[in-house]
Amino acid sequence: MSTPLGLLGSAATAVVLLVLLAGCAAHLTRPAALPGALRAHAVLPGRAVGPAAGVVTVAECLLVAAGTAALLGRHRSGLTAVLAAAAALFACYALYTRNALATGRGGPCGCSRAEVSLSGWVTGRAWTFAALALLGLLVSAGPGTPPKGAAETAVVALVALTFATLLWMLPAAMTQPGAGTRSLPSGTPQPPERGRRSTPPARALRPVHLPDPVVPPRPGTAPVTGGRQPWTS
Repeated sequence: MSTPLGLLGSAATAVVLLVLLAGCAAHLTRPAALPGALRAHAVLPGRAVGPAAGVVTVAECLLVAAGTAALLGRHRSGLTAVLAAAAALFACYALYTRNALATGRGGPCGCSRAEVSLSGWVTGRAWTFAALALLGLLVSAGPGTPPKGAAETAVVALVALTFATLLWMLPAAMTQPGAGTRSLPSGTPQPPERGRRSTPPARALRPVHLPDPVVPPRPGTAPVTGGRQPWTS
């Protein structure tokens, strides 16, 4: 049976590999997203945007392949090297996004197939991935043991998949508005709230002309058809 530290390190390692796999797949299936985001950030020179995007994609794919091979072959030294490189890569992501936000440059994240705006959540997520890679590195280089048996492996895989999915979707969930809040065009009347009666607009209220009151004649006087009533003492 594996130790709790070994299970924790294995889960952290699996999260890092899953995130690298998701990023590699997103960059390969949508190759124009990352270069477009780098141009929008305007941090790198124009001629360096294409090579930088290519280096990031190749680095993620190589780390996924090397990490998976080291994990399946139970090579501690190889897995330690992969996790160290992954921690450095995620730290570079965090520093880059922080610099882009500090200089007031926005734009898309360019890290996934979805249109996610660059925000502090992207920076925090990158630091979290770097910390997980360091945790997996320390456990793999230490006395921790990998999961043994199908039950422990299934638990680690389920925990890693859950945390990787939540962390991957966190910036999009925190920056995009809810689906139930829609802005109406200007000039459109707002719907009344529940439990309150709607009031018609002011231009719909028109003055109503009432007929003049009829004053009956006093006894002994002739009725007057128009003008004022005659004054009598």
